[in-house]
Amino acid sequence: MNLDFYKQLSLRFFGRFADKYINNFEALRPNLRFANIGILLRTWISMIFLTTALVYIASLIASIIVVLLAGLDFILAFYVVVFVPILAAALTFLIFYAYPIQKAKKIRRSIETNMPFALTHMSAIASSGIPPELMFELLTKFEEYGEISRQSSLIVRNIKTFGMSSLLAIRDVAQRTPSVSFRQILNGIDSTIEKGGNLTEYLDDMSEKTLFDYRMKREKYLKTLSTYADVYTALLIAAPLMMLAILGILSVIGGDIAGYSLKDMMILITLGIIPLLNIAFLAFVHLTYPGV
Repeated sequence: MNLDFYKQLSLRFFGRFADKYINNFEALRPNLRFANIGILLRTWISMIFLTTALVYIASLIASIIVVLLAGLDFILAFYVVVFVPILAAALTFLIFYAYPIQKAKKIRRSIETNMPFALTHMSAIASSGIPPELMFELLTKFEEYGEISRQSSLIVRNIKTFGMSSLLAIRDVAQRTPSVSFRQILNGIDSTIEKGGNLTEYLDDMSEKTLFDYRMKREKYLKTLSTYADVYTALLIAAPLMMLAILGILSVIGGDIAGYSLKDMMILITLGIIPLLNIAFLAFVHLTYPGV
């Protein structure tokens, strides 16, 4: 389905509904801009409602078909038909709501991770006397800088496609970037150019500052990881081993726990609980990773 058609369809069916509840979605407005999604808040809200409604209807039909084919008893069939569509629709709503926020966070993390190295490169380019617009154009060719290269391509697009001056192009992207640090640097570049200052000197200072911040964040995170390692050793290595040892001793005596035999509990802990806790720990470490 064409995206423009889907947007028009969403506005036709849920445009007024979006107008009524738009104040409850104001938190999404800056994130839609930061994520470069290119869709107005009213349209995005309408798309959320339409997609949620379609998923609910599809899940309801699928649930009814499954219930009829499987021949489930009344109570189980009732729960499947009532709750499965609601859960599917709620999950769809949450995914659409969270998508711009998560994408903006991902862009910000990429920018702040690569910023010290990109600024060093920009300083080297500026020192050769190349105009700022060409500096950003050269930066777009280095994809290892991640989102900074894409932000630079937006500046180049503003200049070449929309006919903006280099200052206006930089200001526009500064307003759209989700990284506060990168916004300040772009505004500093804009101010330096406008006042006729030394751009190379400014970029040198910023590259040294951001590189220092990068090192400090990395050192701080490494100290945090050492704490995580201690917690992991205590809770996910020592504690399970002690528990299994105790259950092994108790299994000689006999008995059960909550209706399960001690042997079943040992299998459950070994094959179920321990792997799940390890996965949860890895997910936690990944979520707390600062991106530097």
